[in-house]
Amino acid sequence: MPNLLQNQHGDLYSPGYYQSMKMQFHTWPTSAMSARSLFLRSGFEVERNGSSYFQHNHNPDLAIELVTAGAVVYEDDHCAEKVFPGEIYLVHHNADTIIRTDEGRFYRKKVLCLTGSLLDSIVESLKLVGMRHLKPENPAEFESRIDSLLKQLCCKEHDSESRIAGNVYELLFRLAECFHSKRSVFPAPLLAALDFMNGSFQHKISLAQIAYNAGVSQSTLVRLFHRHLGKHPMAWLIDLRLEIAKSMVTATDLPLKEISWRCGYTSPYYFSTAFRGKYGCSPRAFRAHCHPSG
Repeated sequence: MPNLLQNQHGDLYSPGYYQSMKMQFHTWPTSAMSARSLFLRSGFEVERNGSSYFQHNHNPDLAIELVTAGAVVYEDDHCAEKVFPGEIYLVHHNADTIIRTDEGRFYRKKVLCLTGSLLDSIVESLKLVGMRHLKPENPAEFESRIDSLLKQLCCKEHDSESRIAGNVYELLFRLAECFHSKRSVFPAPLLAALDFMNGSFQHKISLAQIAYNAGVSQSTLVRLFHRHLGKHPMAWLIDLRLEIAKSMVTATDLPLKEISWRCGYTSPYYFSTAFRGKYGCSPRAFRAHCHPSG
């Protein structure tokens, strides 16, 4: 018989939950999470051996679960999906989700649990509502991002909460891109260019660098972007940076100077000018509008 675990809050403290399991678990003290708009509550790497069954009832967080070995079966809305290594499953806030082993009776996974006053709004704005099972084309990218956040959570460096919130948002943004991507219709050089831009937007990159990483000439790259995306590659890069910046301004309390740097702008003044040109107001005014009582 499987080890039946019923946990009303999904807080991992039910008696017997740690049987036949290895886990490295890291969490913030409750005081660190107060009034945070987006926060990494906890993270862990877990290995299960033998039959097991766990049920989230009204899950308090959004859990990002990356399977790294074996297979995990997730059941939502009476629909079961088997998730294999390199694949990601989102256990949504307030979801009733069953998690169990399959016939192989073994899995290993890495999990991030997100909370915050704006979490639901962010999930909705990124159109992640109802999105659960993702088979990313580049699982190593997501494992690297998750590993980095687990390491930051383990270290608990002083005043690192805002920086972690920014990294969490970047992860959610990339998940949303992958869930909604129309990449299958794009030619390989364009896919390579988009991958390079998504992974390097925070750095100073040129059209020549993008073309080099795509394996085509600059003129061919420009034609591909205009044909499939209707924009010049550098205009696409600017929109990508500003879209991420806008959401970080809203969802985190990172200093605007750091958001500017994280989004590839070496000058906060140039960042503010570009932001105002696209959204009609400065980043500071945009944040104040989103948080009028802040």
